[in-house]
Amino acid sequence: MACLTLSTGVPAVQAGPVMGGGSDSEATLKDRPDTKPVKCVGLINMSNGLVLPKGKATASIKYRYVHKDTLYDGGDAKSGNYGGKYDRLNQSVQLTAKAGLFEDFEARVMVPFWDKEVKRKAGNPPAHVDTDSVSGLGDVVVMGRYALMSQRKGDWMSLAFGAGLKLPTGDADHKNELPFSNAHTYIGPGGQLGTGSWDPKFELGATKFVDRSRFDVHFMYTIPGDGAHGSRKGKQFKYDFGYGYALNKYFDVELELNGVDQDCHIYDGELSRASGGHTVFITPGIHWKMAEKCHFSMGVPLVIFRDLNGYSATPDRNSRFGLGEEFQVVTRLAFSF
Repeated sequence: MACLTLSTGVPAVQAGPVMGGGSDSEATLKDRPDTKPVKCVGLINMSNGLVLPKGKATASIKYRYVHKDTLYDGGDAKSGNYGGKYDRLNQSVQLTAKAGLFEDFEARVMVPFWDKEVKRKAGNPPAHVDTDSVSGLGDVVVMGRYALMSQRKGDWMSLAFGAGLKLPTGDADHKNELPFSNAHTYIGPGGQLGTGSWDPKFELGATKFVDRSRFDVHFMYTIPGDGAHGSRKGKQFKYDFGYGYALNKYFDVELELNGVDQDCHIYDGELSRASGGHTVFITPGIHWKMAEKCHFSMGVPLVIFRDLNGYSATPDRNSRFGLGEEFQVVTRLAFSF
């Protein structure tokens, strides 16, 4: 269990002078070679615009806990005793490795392992009848990123563009149990370990260091392909804005704005109108720089806006409302080499 509380994501920022002047500028440090600037490491719940130098590498382990236990009609919580899915718990451990392969170009691979559990009701009145769970390897993502600008090289900021592919490595064949198998043989694409599809991904990120502060912006767009058993996940656009501040050589604090806009999924060849939606989080976090090339981070994403898809005029005991999370925590252990 201790291992599960460790986590991965954006790897540690490489040691080096902070560009842009100030008391820890590169020019000042030339006169103090034994002094290194105090810098904020990468933010916990988002990526950035940095590209590793050629020959450098990082690795990380990220653990994410997400609990969804409230149905929503748009942004309004439903208080009735509805049928269908009413409680979902997703846990993931993601292994990430990054390497600077060439000048201004890095490659990264993300390997997720999932443990998913969903509770469902059926009958009239609805009552709990099923707890369905799956665990194992998810869909691996491989991406490359190119530096358009680099603050490390003297530009006023770092800017990078990336592209990659989500591979269908996770099991997409988990079946429903009775009575839900009467309607759908297979559980929906959001409940499987994988989607069975090849999904292109595109990203744009920017990072700016100013003394002990860092500013990050990142956008990711995913275009899902056709998945298993007539399913297809909806297109997804993620946007993130973050600020981090290095309190000292051991601790940073951060604050992020994270948004996810998800189209409806296709399930058994039909549009699932109770899936997807738009959710915005505020994520406060803290980083412990336990060593020069190792840090541990933790953040708690808090929902500040949600507009989940679903029917607005369905019978009370219909399950066609969006299921939204009420609690989430993210942790990460990262290393640089």
